[in-house]
Amino acid sequence: LRSFTRGEITLEGESVKGKSVRQIRQMGISNISEDRMTYGCAPTMSVTDNIIADRYYKPSMKKGLLLDQKKIDSLADELIQEYKVKCDNRTQPIRMLSGGNMQKVVTAREFTAGASLIIANQPTRGIDIGASDFIRRRLVDLRTQGAGVLLISADLNEVLEISDSLIVMHNGRIAAYFPDASKVGEDELGEYMLGVRTMSEEEIREVADHE
Repeated sequence: LRSFTRGEITLEGESVKGKSVRQIRQMGISNISEDRMTYGCAPTMSVTDNIIADRYYKPSMKKGLLLDQKKIDSLADELIQEYKVKCDNRTQPIRMLSGGNMQKVVTAREFTAGASLIIANQPTRGIDIGASDFIRRRLVDLRTQGAGVLLISADLNEVLEISDSLIVMHNGRIAAYFPDASKVGEDELGEYMLGVRTMSEEEIREVADHE
């Protein structure tokens, strides 16, 4: 969402620098924002409009020069059912839904975009336990299917429950790297998060080498 002047961000060797949001999406990157009302959805638009917001321009969504409304409605109904979104119907403005159901709409769009990398930033913040569990299971399913998932979360239970490896940040820098999340506990993580402990540069460098 923000441009950068230093460093490199690449996906499978291709740089994202200078690319628009649509171009970055077309590279195979999906994003769940920590602020769903500002960046995750268009509050005044319908559930359907939010579901197809990343693909309305694609040939598969069109019939000649016009949108294929029948196909779009069918897709919306399918994802509403699959992601267990509680709403009156597909035309309901998304702002009328609960926080958890809004997030399900956002994840339905992002998780079905065919992405090879999913950036999930606080994906379960401020939503009910049921919706949180559902989204976490979906993230694990996508990982199992071969997608890379970068989960950003301050919920230690969440990262320990579903992560394969962990990177701990403190003051904008990497403080620790754990290649096996099952071998670290909350207390140890907390010390690195607070800056009480910091790994050596050699240990941290393994982040770049780990595949």
